[in-house]
Amino acid sequence: MPRADRRNQLLDVARGVFAASGFEAATMEEIAEAAGVSRPIIYSHFGDKSGLFQAVVSREIEQVDALVTQAIASPGNPRELVEQGLRAFFSYVQDQPQGHAVLTRDAPLHLSHSGLAVMLDGLAGRVTEVVAQASLALGADATPAPIYANALIGLGAHVGRWWQDHPEFSLDAVTEYSTAMVWSGFGGLIAGNGSIEPEVRRGKRR
Repeated sequence: MPRADRRNQLLDVARGVFAASGFEAATMEEIAEAAGVSRPIIYSHFGDKSGLFQAVVSREIEQVDALVTQAIASPGNPRELVEQGLRAFFSYVQDQPQGHAVLTRDAPLHLSHSGLAVMLDGLAGRVTEVVAQASLALGADATPAPIYANALIGLGAHVGRWWQDHPEFSLDAVTEYSTAMVWSGFGGLIAGNGSIEPEVRRGKRR
């Protein structure tokens, strides 16, 4: 098997093992057996179990980032962009349950820079840009954009984790209810030209 194809195969297999067992419980022997290879082959690609785990997480982050970035870069008004971004993320949760499980597990202390937090931080920057542009287009203050963006991302992340245990809700339902709740607050704020700003400023002076 070509080296690149073997690497992808090992990442696929390892993702399933890490999703089922977690980093600590998963073993290189288990992954090698599931992949039908010897342990030295895995070591030659990733160095050790930590390197393999980081590679799995990095690939998942890239996939989520690409899906959400493409969704919010598509044409649409501010509310449509919120819905498109949430739908893209929830589609990933639905279509890639193993990947989502790996991202949402608590990373080992020595790998605390990996996983869900890294993914959310990366998305926050891109969503902040979209929120700022939407605010300016409506004549509102774009200063709170990072707060709005992180609130939106946090909601999506927690709903996604909850949804894995409640598959009776459809993708459409999870997306539409989440969008409605977000927009009932966020939409009113930016459309109201930042009407809460005086209160926020008083709070900051304290």
